[in-house]
Amino acid sequence: MLISCTQWLDSGTLKAPAEPERALPFYFRRLGREDRVEIIEFREQIFTALPDPDMYVPEVPEFVDWHLEGERGVTFGLFIEHQLAAITVLGLPKPGMPNFAADLPVPPTDLSEVAHIASSMVSARYRGFGLQRRLFSYRGLMALGAGRPILTARVALTNPVSWRNMLNCGMHVGQLLVMHGDKLRFLFVRDLRQAPLQFEGPQHLVALRDVEAHRAALAHGWVGYKAIAQEGAYFLAYGAANTCIGT
Repeated sequence: MLISCTQWLDSGTLKAPAEPERALPFYFRRLGREDRVEIIEFREQIFTALPDPDMYVPEVPEFVDWHLEGERGVTFGLFIEHQLAAITVLGLPKPGMPNFAADLPVPPTDLSEVAHIASSMVSARYRGFGLQRRLFSYRGLMALGAGRPILTARVALTNPVSWRNMLNCGMHVGQLLVMHGDKLRFLFVRDLRQAPLQFEGPQHLVALRDVEAHRAALAHGWVGYKAIAQEGAYFLAYGAANTCIGT
């Protein structure tokens, strides 16, 4: 992906939720080798502050380098008032490399069309600004530019903010994975070549922690498409979609 690390890909102002009259200047650019130390420090700050370690299992040490040099993807940073406020990764797996979509019940026929909506982290100081959705949109456009219309992501069940954001960005749960020994992850997918999925018939609610019910819904061919809160608990609504991802 031929994108300079010195060119701003977007810029403008953001409104602080607590101070709507205050405009905060921001810019967005690709991160490169010269940003490596700042990226690692930023990630460590996020990991240390997690309320539940299960929410994000740190990747292997090579992950940062794989996505700086373009071997497996690219890393971007969003700066607010010239400080790094968020980092986000777009994975572009090559043939023979791990591919999230391979774990779908029916994988796409061409895995080279898959992009990973991968690691995305926002500084606690700037949460509530809608940055995760903005970062999702950036990566979706970049994926299309790279000829990869099938977006995939893996999110911990214990990270409701992230998986609700994925649903709100048009992603759908296509699989439930067990990773890193005993960590449960939703596998999200969206095919940007297709019209938005439509769901027919009744919705089937599954409690967030009911692992067997999730597996039964997915085995039935249903897709998870909506987060529902009832009496302080989260449920995922499953239904029958009218199209198939990656076909």
